[in-house]
Amino acid sequence: MGFEPDRDRFFQYATFVLLGLTAVVCVCYALLFFNPRLNPIAALRPETPTPGLVVAALPPTWTPTATHTPTNTPPPTATYTATPLPTNTPPDTLTPTFIPTPTIFYIIVTGVPTARPPTRPPPPPAQPTAPPLPTAQPFEFRLGRPVESEPNCGTWYISGTVYSDASGSARLNGVLVRIWASGIEQGTDTTGTHSNRPGYWEWIFGHGTATNGEVAIVNRDGSLRSPKVPFRLTADCNAEGAIQQNIIDFVGGQ
Repeated sequence: MGFEPDRDRFFQYATFVLLGLTAVVCVCYALLFFNPRLNPIAALRPETPTPGLVVAALPPTWTPTATHTPTNTPPPTATYTATPLPTNTPPDTLTPTFIPTPTIFYIIVTGVPTARPPTRPPPPPAQPTAPPLPTAQPFEFRLGRPVESEPNCGTWYISGTVYSDASGSARLNGVLVRIWASGIEQGTDTTGTHSNRPGYWEWIFGHGTATNGEVAIVNRDGSLRSPKVPFRLTADCNAEGAIQQNIIDFVGGQ
């Protein structure tokens, strides 16, 4: 019968196909065993890290301790924090800064002579100024008439009379008359005290006195009431130009 040979041929071919597929599957497993990266569906599986276990030689009494199995924890998600925009702040008010006064420094180079200005002679000393002459003050008394000078071998003296005015209408008593000889004060006489002679005064020097002197009317404090009137005495009464007595009269009024 023709049907039987065809079925046998079919099973023969099917057997060859199964053997071929089996061989292909075995080759695929062998490749995956030696190189797991060739597995095309490994990328589709979730990633589960397997910790590497290190088998160490332990003593017979070692008790295994549970180890921590790491889990695939997703990294933390970054959180965006808004940064405030800079504000338009007005600039600070400028404060005036004190600028110090510049200091000038001079550098002196040693060994180089410095030019010096010519030396000026010192100014001449100031000439002393003569003090102004004192203003002539009016006196109460003045010389009444020119001095009378004569020789007198008996007495060396000066004398006179003080009148109230130039007409000689009255003679004044109690007037102080001071005498100087050779610049030295000799004494003071008072009018009207000599032999009751009104207004009369006199001063007697030693016999043979030669001197140049002055006489004036003064106040009790020594201030002048008249200008000083000079006089002269010589020692020899017989010589030519001998003077041993001087008559000096004063009058009041201007």
